[in-house]
Amino acid sequence: MSEANVSIWEKMQAIDRRWLYAILLVLTSAGLFIPVEVPVEPDGSTLDLYASLAEVDPEKTVLVQSDWTNSTRGENAGHFEALIRFLMARNQKFVVYSYGDPQAPQVARDALTRINQEREAAGRYVYKEFDDYVTLGYFPNAEAQTVSMDNNIRAAWGHKKVKDSTGKDRPCFESPVLQDINSVDDAGYLMIVTASSTIDIAVERLSDNTVPMGAMVTGDVGPQVLPYHQAEQVTGVGVGLKGVYEFEFMMNYGVNYAEGDEKPKVAHPNREVMIPPVEDSVTFGRGKSYYATLHIALTLLIIAVVVGNLGLALSKKGKGN
Repeated sequence: MSEANVSIWEKMQAIDRRWLYAILLVLTSAGLFIPVEVPVEPDGSTLDLYASLAEVDPEKTVLVQSDWTNSTRGENAGHFEALIRFLMARNQKFVVYSYGDPQAPQVARDALTRINQEREAAGRYVYKEFDDYVTLGYFPNAEAQTVSMDNNIRAAWGHKKVKDSTGKDRPCFESPVLQDINSVDDAGYLMIVTASSTIDIAVERLSDNTVPMGAMVTGDVGPQVLPYHQAEQVTGVGVGLKGVYEFEFMMNYGVNYAEGDEKPKVAHPNREVMIPPVEDSVTFGRGKSYYATLHIALTLLIIAVVVGNLGLALSKKGKGN
């Protein structure tokens, strides 16, 4: 290797790091403002999660345990928003409650407000609290509360009040959302959106019930939750940002669904049921915005590492000569 070539690599290694940060900022910002659809084959755990949720009776209330906060919004906010869009598109009633962090109920409420504003702007039905969904707020002791739910859900939640359309506080079980819920098994589905071990508590205490259970978790929690899916204790798991994007992808293209002679964009290897795309104003959301950006950032990181190491190796070789 000539000294001139070695000098080039040395110069590349000496590039001011601020230029690298500037390039990273520009490229990742472009990914956020110009979302790109990335082809994807959903993992089996996400496929099963989506398919099992799509098979729930639309007349049954879905329980949503929302334990995420702003610290995990990069992944969990996308999980929660995709889930809520899916339920609202099906006109499905749901109840949201939180463990783990007192901030959790507020970030969930903020997300619900954003999605309702999105639906209103698109001329779609706006979900009404009390009539269509209920938020029960924060429960400080996940273990005790989950056991209490399992034993007697009306006793566990009976002290909670929610505002009706007139602003009046009323017992939560007077709401159409909960009036037919006498046990956990009366719900159509239980979804846990979390970045913590609250998923372990739910599986330990509720997996013997007949209500199907699924999880949407951050990437670091995913490895400890996937065995629950393999053991059929949960119907499926959406893991990290990839899980968000895969869920949105299936909302947009369906499962085992195709028009005319086209092949399905998503095919389930073990289920023949056809699940059509979700008919709503938004299917791709936070997952699509962040997923391409993640690829851009990782690609830039890999290039920087390769160039740095190659330059260092050539530099040493040149000095050795």
